[in-house]
Amino acid sequence: MGQRRLPSLGIPLPVVVFLAGVGAWHFAVRKSLPRFVNQKSSAAGSTIRPSISTSAAVTTPGSQPTVPAAANLTSSIPATAASQAPTASLPAGSSASDIQFIAPEKIAAVSFSDKAGESETDTTYVFYRVGRFARGPNQGAELLMASVSRIDWPCKGHCGEPVLVRYIEKGKVVFPLPKISDPQPPADTVGRGTSVDQRPFANFGATAGQASDFSMPLLEYPQTIAAGPHATLQRADEGIGVLNPAVLQLAFHDPVYGDVWMTKPGLGPQKAFYEQCKDVNPQAENSEAGCESLPPFTDNALYFFRPDGTYLSYVYQPDFRPDAGQVTWKDGALPAGTAYVDHTLVGCSRGSADAISMVSPASVSEGDLEPIGKVNVGGDPLYGLKDKKHRLYQEFYGAYDSSFPTWTSQIENDQTAKQLSYGDFLKARPLFLWKDPFGRLIRFVNTRFIIPNACEPIVCLYPQQTQNIQVKLRQDVTVFDSYPAYQQGWNVTARPDGELTDLRSGRRTRYLFWEGRSYILPPEQRGFVVRSSDVAGLLESVLPRLGLDQKEAGDFIAAWSSKLTAAPYYFISFVERPVIDQYYPLRIEPAPDSVIRVFMDFTPLSKPIAVEPPLLAPLPQRQGFTVVEWGVLVR
Repeated sequence: MGQRRLPSLGIPLPVVVFLAGVGAWHFAVRKSLPRFVNQKSSAAGSTIRPSISTSAAVTTPGSQPTVPAAANLTSSIPATAASQAPTASLPAGSSASDIQFIAPEKIAAVSFSDKAGESETDTTYVFYRVGRFARGPNQGAELLMASVSRIDWPCKGHCGEPVLVRYIEKGKVVFPLPKISDPQPPADTVGRGTSVDQRPFANFGATAGQASDFSMPLLEYPQTIAAGPHATLQRADEGIGVLNPAVLQLAFHDPVYGDVWMTKPGLGPQKAFYEQCKDVNPQAENSEAGCESLPPFTDNALYFFRPDGTYLSYVYQPDFRPDAGQVTWKDGALPAGTAYVDHTLVGCSRGSADAISMVSPASVSEGDLEPIGKVNVGGDPLYGLKDKKHRLYQEFYGAYDSSFPTWTSQIENDQTAKQLSYGDFLKARPLFLWKDPFGRLIRFVNTRFIIPNACEPIVCLYPQQTQNIQVKLRQDVTVFDSYPAYQQGWNVTARPDGELTDLRSGRRTRYLFWEGRSYILPPEQRGFVVRSSDVAGLLESVLPRLGLDQKEAGDFIAAWSSKLTAAPYYFISFVERPVIDQYYPLRIEPAPDSVIRVFMDFTPLSKPIAVEPPLLAPLPQRQGFTVVEWGVLVR
């Protein structure tokens, strides 16, 4: 699940992989990571300039990185020497005009693992040569780039998002370039701290020098780009790839960064939302941020391309919010609590399948549109569809309607869980359309009608003695991601301290993890309204009262408090136990003596609302074989 883990080879045990050739490919950092084949071989000497004949070609949709057969070279570096304060400094005075850029050439990959107690971190550097200094005080030096990924284990879902770091290599000394490196990487990878991790360079027979102030505008990381009076672009991702006119068209020209390109209409996702990334594209993988491995440049972002073979993507965010009193509707104001999203949601974490939801002209023509409102500032019209049986409406309603189980009517007093008729669905304004400054037709979707997901349920087993246990979900629960792999259930050996061994794979873990499709559960009427900054404090207070111990509550808070920051306030509630058991029954053999289940539900708010406090059940007791499950419902 997520990134495939590199084998752990010791502490620390660096591995150097020299790459014998490279195919044409596209690589978006924080979106994908090359997979390596680690094969043991005899050690050999190395330099930072292995002889490789490679080139990068124009990216084509669906192309993937190719990794040739590799040789592993190992060496032992004392852990105390891994990070050191560099002493050598790079001569000043070089300029961007001194560099002859080349297409990125993969030259090596270095991987190593570090352990601290039960925690383990895998770090991978993938190095590229991207230019040479042809003149100036650093003539003969090379401009290098590394994709750096760190995975902290255990990993739930997609982990180890890579970032790009740049260096100058001169005379077997590698100088980090923090001003033209991604702002995200750990300080010891790019010289933003007092020390630099020496291990990636020691295997080249090189050392790390002091960070250099060298910079050039085209390789910097502007947070925003102005594309007009009402169009500010926000930086999103960086990647390795070149312009592909088959999927991109010119958006505008920037005086500093040159031509800025955008996805051609119709090539991005076309549904209101997706349950999982494989529904967007069969090769795609779910991640916390969205979908991995989608065809390149098809996410409706805007891009500018840089001379070292990389690009930056930017997101345009509309300058109005329909749920914040910034819109006037012809048929009256929105009901309280109505919320819209302007990008295509996907997966359990409600990540994005695109930067903005652009509707293809093949689906909606000018003649299909009717004005239903306007933006208060500027007066831009907002559109509905004349044909109330238009495919956009019908597909959205079909997905919403399918999210209700046939047995919902059996739940007593459950009027709130019943679906709307198609007519009432249309009256609730499920979607509307708007033209952005680049002429694209943007879809806004009412989040009320998006199928919720059960996110990150964690199942812990605490038997009184070591024994084999089988755990199953109900057959109609769709599992998108799991660890260990859910294959019509889990079969594990559990110890009293909670350590589990998967009987299929032999993997050890502290929990069973799954994510999947939920039904539209009846919304909780009671709960807590808190500022986003107070979410962690609320959970620290409430979770122990629901039965979680200190470690379980800590894991819950670490996993979710940082994700509830986008809105100023949140309405937080906890699903009642009978409802959890009705919608998500667990089948466990042998049967446990005690079961504790905690599912949080939440709604982002632009301002506080009045709610009644919850009626929390008595503190559950742990007796005998105890099962603990916690998770979150994401609507």
